Amino acid sequence: MHRALPPSTLKRVCRIAIAGLAFVAAACASQPEFEHENYDDASANRLFSEALGHLADNYIDPIDLRGISVAGMNGLTELDPAVRAIPGPGPGYTLAAGDGATTTFQAPIDRDAQSWAGLLAKAVATARARSKTLAEAEPDIVYTAVMNGITSTLDGFSRYEPPRVANESRARREGYGGIGVTIRDVESETLVQEVMPGTPADRAGLQAGDVITHADGVSLMSLKREERAERLRGRIGTFVAVSIRREGVRPFTVDIERAEIIPTTVYFETDKDLPRFRISSFSRNTASALARAIARAERRNGGLPGIVIDLRGNPGGYLTQAVEVADLFLEKGLVVATRGRHPNSNHDYPASPGALAEGKPIILLLDGRSASASELLAAALVDRGRAAAIGSVTYGKGSIQNLEELANGGELIITWSRMHAPSGYLLDGLGVRPTICTTLGGGAATRINESLIQNREVAASWRAYRAPDGRAAERLRQTCPRVESGADDDLAIARRLLRNPRAYEAALSPATQRPSHAVARRAFGRSG
Repeated sequence: MHRALPPSTLKRVCRIAIAGLAFVAAACASQPEFEHENYDDASANRLFSEALGHLADNYIDPIDLRGISVAGMNGLTELDPAVRAIPGPGPGYTLAAGDGATTTFQAPIDRDAQSWAGLLAKAVATARARSKTLAEAEPDIVYTAVMNGITSTLDGFSRYEPPRVANESRARREGYGGIGVTIRDVESETLVQEVMPGTPADRAGLQAGDVITHADGVSLMSLKREERAERLRGRIGTFVAVSIRREGVRPFTVDIERAEIIPTTVYFETDKDLPRFRISSFSRNTASALARAIARAERRNGGLPGIVIDLRGNPGGYLTQAVEVADLFLEKGLVVATRGRHPNSNHDYPASPGALAEGKPIILLLDGRSASASELLAAALVDRGRAAAIGSVTYGKGSIQNLEELANGGELIITWSRMHAPSGYLLDGLGVRPTICTTLGGGAATRINESLIQNREVAASWRAYRAPDGRAAERLRQTCPRVESGADDDLAIARRLLRNPRAYEAALSPATQRPSHAVARRAFGRSG
């Protein structure tokens, strides 16, 4: 006897079918459309089954299915404070509403994720029948309240994004069909903040400062910002008529063909003759974009004295892209290791042969907002002695999130593994300590010398941090207090390192270089 596949499993099978198992396509096609306009018990059951199934299989810690079901029901208090769920009696839970009546839901016989999801869908339906507020709420609002309740029981980096927010996130990560402008609202008008080079908008002559008044004849003034962006986006190869108001020019309309737009994440900047590569986040082409930017910079007159990579304010992004960026500069050895509960979350990422900028110094700029994938990159290059780092201790988000697109188009993003640096220390909760800390007091040279000495003293304890321990992590982090923006002299110190090979060598990780205190003083001086 064959047991019917739960929705989450069927979804995974459908994905495999797209990759080449054509004979499964009929089963995929038979999946009913998700009901968005009206609340539908079957759609709710499907959504909750996917969510709870994904959590039970992939979350980094074991899941209490009753606990997250109760939390999901209590998420509805956002909409109607009279609705609440209470654990018990026994392994079930009780639903109370404003009319004073209660309903008890017994734990399912098969205590798997799909059974608990079915019970959750039934409890939500009961709550809607007893609450006028819930009955009148749009389905997406009800689903979001339940999913927010569920994720509130998880770690601070796991979350649910409803369909519209998820669409925006996908566009930032993967690209989208559009014209290539960044817009912002100014007194209800749509102002072009940036025109991305080489995009359809650039070729059509749009400029920063232009005001977009209409798209395909529809006025943008009455629309929300996300709705304005949606008007400009669309299927690649289609056209949109964009009406422009520009100072000193008669209003005009231009037809622009949409193309694939991948947001820029790599910027080459020069600050007082110091060339640096700023990485704002890690999207699906960051590594290749950085390699191209370095190649172009090396062809300039004088080439590059070294590589300065600015990761300040970088919140992260794709793990694989951070690994590929690190691999650009490493010839062999471990880049990062990930460890979690699911077997597939345990992985070692090695570097491949060949490296850019061989023999040239690499300097990283870090601050308290450098997080996740940017911490991976920093840990790999600092731990392996391939880069010196300047700034403050990083954010300390050394976890990896697994993303599941749900039946309604929303996304469930959950933590499923934690990152370990090449030397083995746990990044999550601890972060990366720069080899030159600029958040300590004193003059620049004194601060540098003290930072290098302290870093050598702290390094062993830092690398011994292998399991979550909040108090121990905080003690270590206080040796280079976290700040949210880089110090004014970060760039000055970077310039100094590039010009002084001995200073650069002294600033490398003590895991690979162990200069004496005297060497550090000779490299940097005693004062100023």
